[in-house]
Amino acid sequence: MSKKHNQLINFLSNQEQEYIPAVQIAEALGVTDRTIRNYIKEINEKSNQISIVSSSEGYKLQTDDVSMLMVNETELEETLLDFEIVQFLMTRDDYTTYDEIADKFFYSPQTIRSRIQKLTMNMEKMGIDVAIDTKVFKGIMLVGTEIQKRVLLENLFTSISVKKEVYQDFLTQNFSNWVQEDVIESILNLVEEINIKFNLNLEFLMYKKISVQLVIMISRIESGNHVAIELSEEMDFKDFKEFEVANAFCNGIHQYVIASESECIYLTNYLMSLHLDLEEPGVENKDLQTVKKIEQILWNIEQAYQVPTYSQKKFKSNILNHIYRIIYPVSHNLLIYNPFVKETKSEYFFSFSIASNIALKIEKEFNVEIHDSEIAYLAYHIQNIFEAQDKKRIKTIILYSRNYERTKLLSSKIATYFNELEIYKIEKCSQDYAFHENCLYIGIDLAFTPETEKDIIMIQNGLHNGEIKKIRFFLESQNSIIERANIFWINENNPEQAIQHLLQSNQREQFIEAVMKREKMSYTSIGNLVAIPHPYFEMQEYKEEVIIGINQKAMEWGNEFVQLIIIYLPSDDVERNEYIFTEFFQKTKNIKDVVKLVQMETKEDFIHCWNQI
Repeated sequence: MSKKHNQLINFLSNQEQEYIPAVQIAEALGVTDRTIRNYIKEINEKSNQISIVSSSEGYKLQTDDVSMLMVNETELEETLLDFEIVQFLMTRDDYTTYDEIADKFFYSPQTIRSRIQKLTMNMEKMGIDVAIDTKVFKGIMLVGTEIQKRVLLENLFTSISVKKEVYQDFLTQNFSNWVQEDVIESILNLVEEINIKFNLNLEFLMYKKISVQLVIMISRIESGNHVAIELSEEMDFKDFKEFEVANAFCNGIHQYVIASESECIYLTNYLMSLHLDLEEPGVENKDLQTVKKIEQILWNIEQAYQVPTYSQKKFKSNILNHIYRIIYPVSHNLLIYNPFVKETKSEYFFSFSIASNIALKIEKEFNVEIHDSEIAYLAYHIQNIFEAQDKKRIKTIILYSRNYERTKLLSSKIATYFNELEIYKIEKCSQDYAFHENCLYIGIDLAFTPETEKDIIMIQNGLHNGEIKKIRFFLESQNSIIERANIFWINENNPEQAIQHLLQSNQREQFIEAVMKREKMSYTSIGNLVAIPHPYFEMQEYKEEVIIGINQKAMEWGNEFVQLIIIYLPSDDVERNEYIFTEFFQKTKNIKDVVKLVQMETKEDFIHCWNQI
């Protein structure tokens, strides 16, 4: 299938089986609705597993299990060729010409050259530290560590969609030149046994990944290609539960090869990268220096976000254990497995942003590279903290000019009507009254209007329906940040241009570097044509602000297409920021609503449309 065909299928698979009009799909993919109809016709004609059905309301994907779809013959052929080229290059210790590879796989040298160029780009996208070295008159050679070569080969093979009932035949067919058929059958039985013994609850993709790694391990050890892994005196990998599982695998393949200690430690790290469902993931004898570094990171995060990642023992212990366990797999550039990155990034966007900052600090402290899959796991921990905490109420100070007792009675009434308010103090107001930071003020029947920039609601003594409505309207208006947003209609080609344009248009150029720093860590596109760029909480003083951009057409933004850009400059109130990010997600989680928003031509129409969602 073409790239656009796959984007169309992926888009429809995320729409909860709703019918989507062709014009909305076209907006999302950046093509015309006529092109969408042609794509749908081609997909329905070429695929036996996928059917896109139509109605008066639009189109939807019809399939029993999207995750188990087989790719079509063209895509399968291309993916398999990449795998076969890497597999072949791993067996060669010298340079190989394009002609040799072409003869081996019955393709033209031009086709092989083109595939290798695309393969090189894909390796960079995956973040795998392997390169294809090219020398004139000599050819090409795969360069990189043994660990990275194995990770690359396994990822290429497991990216091919195949149903479980034909997996053994598929594995045998593609590794028959590396190991015997009976060895593969034995490995698959071993994975099943270990899965049951340790109650791992392996889903099919993890089952594939482990079995392929074991096949690769046996073949590479037999051919004298061993992993080189530095064994730390401070770090005893036997403390990890995964070591017990890895050791069981090594003992299970003992009849074929002898796995060295380094091989067993590599497999331990690999299993840690999969986040297996183990009952006892904690580590008792931790390296104190590593622990101190992680604690410092968690302390810094708490200072920036006022989220108890350090001060509350339970949260600190959970996150510290998690980071401690993933540092070593990540240090060997083993790709962390997480099938729910996209959902986490969109639904828990604020937690994901805090997790991105944690990841940035881990990268600096431990000289490793953290990808979105691991950031999503960190985001789960942050989200658990938010959900475990009681929501803070707004600190409120009641001001009065006379009659304290009656004011006290009215303050009790106000607290009854408005659960979100915490009546913090009742104070007499004077001309020189000193207003505090981060408090809401309610002035009851004051003799004068105080001169202040602080939030203050002036009401009369009776607290009638009109006064209650005034307080409610004020609280609701505080939550509606879009009303105060600046909106620009732009025509840019990439995220950096769009962010610069919007910040410059709003005289906020000083935030360009901070926002782009966040983008480089992890793109802020969340699907459904939406991106929410924002800076990390760091040294600058922030004042809450929203800048909205509607691009003329959808642009590529990471792995998504984006047309609605919502730049958020945060406040110094963490709960407020959590609320805002949640509102952004709730308002944009349906593609139909987003398509309506990007069709608005004035600020008034946009705000009205937003408020109707």
